[in-house]
Amino acid sequence: MHEQLEGIRVVSFDVDGTLTDKKFVDEVWLRGIPEIYAETHDMSFEDAFKIVMEAYEEVGENSIEWYLIDYWLQRFQLNVSYENIFERFKHEIRVYPEVESVLQRLSAAGYELIICSNAAREFIDVQIADIKHYFSRIFSAVSDFRQVKKSNDFYLEVCKILGVEPQEVVHVGDHWVFDFLNPRKVGINAFFLDRRGEKYGAFIIKSLEELLDILGLDGA
Repeated sequence: MHEQLEGIRVVSFDVDGTLTDKKFVDEVWLRGIPEIYAETHDMSFEDAFKIVMEAYEEVGENSIEWYLIDYWLQRFQLNVSYENIFERFKHEIRVYPEVESVLQRLSAAGYELIICSNAAREFIDVQIADIKHYFSRIFSAVSDFRQVKKSNDFYLEVCKILGVEPQEVVHVGDHWVFDFLNPRKVGINAFFLDRRGEKYGAFIIKSLEELLDILGLDGA
């Protein structure tokens, strides 16, 4: 049982590892791009994979370009659109089983539901296409704020845009720093989603269904 929260107006969600699993994203970056590179430059997948991985590492996740698929298509001289790549792997998108029922319950109870993700907007849009109608706003740190991570300022700016106080927001995600520690530092009620059950604590949940209990909706 979790202590129930009152005065919450907004419930915020991360995407990868929270609403959807990470298979689609991994397939795009670790299979799709190297495959097309191999086809374009007439080499083996293994050689292409090595070149692509070295380039990813060279740029690094602290650079905004690391997250921008159009940057990589241009850098690798791949004559294909990201939409084409997404279509190739769209069947790999998996929304976690409990997600839609939880979103339905929260929406019916009057909570405003939003997305707060590090991912670029094009990735978010395709991954949540089937559940997008539940969300009033989508915030991408990369696409909307040109930030590579969800910083304290990112969360404060989201609150400002929505016209709410941090304590009126619940955020849940699967990254210990960017989904849990950072939003908590600015007063947001953040919960760490640990689907593998490796951590324990008052603000750690194993499934999004636990949000219903936290918000007093369990069994309602």
